[in-house]
Amino acid sequence: MSNPKHLPPEALDSWLAAAAAELGLDPDTINIATLLDVARDVAHDVARPAAPLSTFLLGVAVGRAEDPAAALAQHAKSLTALAASWEG
Repeated sequence: MSNPKHLPPEALDSWLAAAAAELGLDPDTINIATLLDVARDVAHDVARPAAPLSTFLLGVAVGRAEDPAAALAQHAKSLTALAASWEG
């Protein structure tokens, strides 16, 4: 029996819709897979607690961008590369 707390990324759509509405955001500008990929890469290459911190920072950077979709892709790629090279 599967645990409802462990959902595949596509099952997060309803949570995204509810959370985005609560925060006054457009859920169509948020790519769940990209965020989860960044969190995974940072957790594995840096440290687990760095994952939520990094995705928060990514969100702040995207929120400040003129083109959020492009910024998400660009900043996600940059954070993933930084994590891969991290020797901290």
